[in-house]
Amino acid sequence: MSRWKNPPPVVVLSGSEDYLRSRELREAVSAADASGRGVEYLAGADVEELRRILSSTGVLFQEEVLVVVEDPEAVDAEMILQHHEAENNAVVVVLYHEADIKAKSNLARIAEALPARFVARFEKPKPWEEAEHASRFCVSEATRRGVRLTMPLADGIVKSVGTDLGMLSFEIEKLAMLLRAEGLDEATPAHARSVLGAFTELGPRPIVDALERRDVRATGTALASMRRTHAGQASGATIRACAFIGAAARGWLHVASLLQADVSHEEIAQRTKLHPFVLRKTILPAARRWGQGDLISLLKSLASVERGVRNGHVNPWVELECALFRSLGAEAVG
Repeated sequence: MSRWKNPPPVVVLSGSEDYLRSRELREAVSAADASGRGVEYLAGADVEELRRILSSTGVLFQEEVLVVVEDPEAVDAEMILQHHEAENNAVVVVLYHEADIKAKSNLARIAEALPARFVARFEKPKPWEEAEHASRFCVSEATRRGVRLTMPLADGIVKSVGTDLGMLSFEIEKLAMLLRAEGLDEATPAHARSVLGAFTELGPRPIVDALERRDVRATGTALASMRRTHAGQASGATIRACAFIGAAARGWLHVASLLQADVSHEEIAQRTKLHPFVLRKTILPAARRWGQGDLISLLKSLASVERGVRNGHVNPWVELECALFRSLGAEAVG
């Protein structure tokens, strides 16, 4: 929100998209700090303390205050709405809800009564919409930083880095810094490759894609590429690769377990909240190629590799390669 310099008396921040929701709160707190506004944190159930703060403005609190109310379902809706209607933003109440707002809830009543511009909902997209959502986010982040990014280039960045918005924001910031240093305002594929070198075709995504196909040769090629570009950063590269592979493998295992239990494809789609097309084209084939037993073994191997990293093993990347090739039923290749 651009209105934190002169915020309204009541704001609702909600949604299951953690990164965007928490970033908005950080911006609110930063703006409060910059303007000399005090910051208080309260639980939603602490109704009396909130009432005391609202009623004592200008008496006990000489400074303006931003009050962050966490778990706000328990707040007194009438008190909050009266504060909104008073139009006095000496005390700004931010109702911070770490989930989507439930229909007909106490918080829903407040959100519906407030002007739409005072309610920010950060909701996660459907699983089959994540990539498009992440690409639009990249374009928006670039604009936010004063540079231009085309959707095709954003799609390429998402394919390489993944859909984690925090990671994408970090990469777009680096891209914007490079463009500003060169006096430019529009990114090209060359700029993206220079900034995202560790994540483009040399990152963990190709490893996951190869494992999805259970392709030994492609897995070896992807591992070798990532190993070359992470020389001297083996531990970090290993943890990141384990995170990418583990997330995919857990999804395949869930579907493989349902298949083994003779659950229909329609019910699998409902239980996993996957779009039927995505389920049919990518997840089901991977789950069938691996099977429940091999996926359990793969995840156990990844957990062992991660423990090795955290325990200071000398060659964690080699351990990862060996674990993956064992899971694939092949010998490790250089």
